[in-house]
Amino acid sequence: MADLPFDGFKKTGPDQALEQRLAAHCERFQISPLEAIQLFPVLARRQWLKRFLAHSQFFQQTLEVPGDIVELGVFRGLGLMTWANLLETFCVGDRTKTVYGFDNWQGFVEIAPEDGANHEQTHKEVGGFSPAEFYAELKAAIEIFDADRFVPWKDRIKLVEGNIEETVPAFVQAHPGVRFSLVHFDCDLYRPTWAALEAIWPKLSRGGILLFDEYAIKEWPGETQAVDEFLADKPDLSIKTLPWTNVPAGYLVKP
Repeated sequence: MADLPFDGFKKTGPDQALEQRLAAHCERFQISPLEAIQLFPVLARRQWLKRFLAHSQFFQQTLEVPGDIVELGVFRGLGLMTWANLLETFCVGDRTKTVYGFDNWQGFVEIAPEDGANHEQTHKEVGGFSPAEFYAELKAAIEIFDADRFVPWKDRIKLVEGNIEETVPAFVQAHPGVRFSLVHFDCDLYRPTWAALEAIWPKLSRGGILLFDEYAIKEWPGETQAVDEFLADKPDLSIKTLPWTNVPAGYLVKP
C-alpha cells in the first residue's frame, strides 16, 4: 500500500502501521468515504478523538465569554471547522459569533533563529506545511458546511490570507471593537506567534482562552520562546495542560 499523505502530525512507526491498517480495513470492507465519516467513532484513532474532545471542552468553557474565535494556522481546516461546527451546535441563535482563519496558504516563508534548526520529519523548513493545494478543498468544504447551517446566508467562517505577523495586527487595528473568546495558536514559529500574541491579548475577553499547539514541544522551540517572552512581565499568568491529552500542548485563561 502507498504511503499515507502528510496530515500535519508527526508519526512514529507504530502510528504509520496502524493508519495503514485503518486504510486497509476500509478498502477490505468497501467502506466509502461518506460511510467512514458516519462511522467516525468506529474508525477514529484515540488521538484524533482526544483532540476533538479537548477542543470541545475549551469551546464549552468559553460559551459565556463574549467574542469571536480565531484559528492561527489553518492548514486543511481541522481546527477551523471544529470551531465552526461547535458554533452551529451550541450557538445556533448567535449569528454574530464568527470563526476567523488566518493563514498565508504558502507554508513557512522564513525560519527564524529562535525556531532552531530545520527538521525535515516535521516539515520545519521554508515552504513546509504549505496548504496551497488544500485551499480549494477547504473552500469547497466550507460551501458544504454553509449549505447545512441553520442560517446559511450569514457567514460563520471568514478566511484572512497573508502572513500572520502582518495580517493579525492589521485586522485588530481595522476592527477596534473586535473581541475574542478563544484563540488557537497553531502557527508553530516564533515571529507569527509573538506578533499575534501582542495584537490579540488586549482584545481577548476576560475568561477567554489561548490554546498553544506546540508549546514545550522540542522540535518547535520558537512558539515556546515567544509565549515565555510574552509572559515574562505577567507573573500572575501560567500555562497549563490537560491531564488526559497533549493536544493542545498548553493553554492559558485570561483572568
